[in-house]
Amino acid sequence: FRLWLTTLPTPEFPLGILQRSLKVVTEPPDGLKLNMLGSYTKLTEDDLDECPHWGFKSLVFVVSFFHAVVQERRKYGKIGW
Repeated sequence: FRLWLTTLPTPEFPLGILQRSLKVVTEPPDGLKLNMLGSYTKLTEDDLDECPHWGFKSLVFVVSFFHAVVQERRKYGKIGW
């Protein structure tokens, strides 16, 4: 039989089960454009309009872009920086 378990990284998870298991990991999308698209699909226009500050949408864009760059550079380890 097959048993699917889902867990967050935690030290309380039994190590024996982890060592004898097949691990499936979801990866972030490749590329800056796809990564930013993934960030923006989680937001609605109402979310962006909720803050009355004029610079909020620009800030969301900059933070999304920075997050996408960090995710891409993570692939290369120490040589990525």
